[in-house]
Amino acid sequence: MTTTLLPDHLPDRLQAATRTGKAHLPARAADRFMTVLAAILWTITAMAVGLCLVVVLMIAVWGAAAEHPAEAGDFLLGVAGVLALAAAVLTAVWHALKLLHLGPAARWAVTGALACPGPVALALYVYLGQ
Repeated sequence: MTTTLLPDHLPDRLQAATRTGKAHLPARAADRFMTVLAAILWTITAMAVGLCLVVVLMIAVWGAAAEHPAEAGDFLLGVAGVLALAAAVLTAVWHALKLLHLGPAARWAVTGALACPGPVALALYVYLGQ
């Protein structure tokens, strides 16, 4: 029977799990920071996109109610095209970062940092009415 030398400061439960090979160690601080950063960035982005989509839908409904449904449809198609292009670019960035062997938390944070400024700037522009 072989014995493993483990540090004395580990809790008994963790020492037993380490001996059996079933240890669940907590995430590193860097991963935790990147996860929190990604969550904050994507929350801000989602809120800004939500505000912009509400304004877009209001414009489309007003356009359709003013007997201009074709113009409202063209407007909505343009907005859908911009959203599809943004999704394609963010997907390409996600996979490019995957090729660099970054972890999922870091990829979410980087794509969130790239996705955030556009919708936030547009939401501020719409909100401030400039």
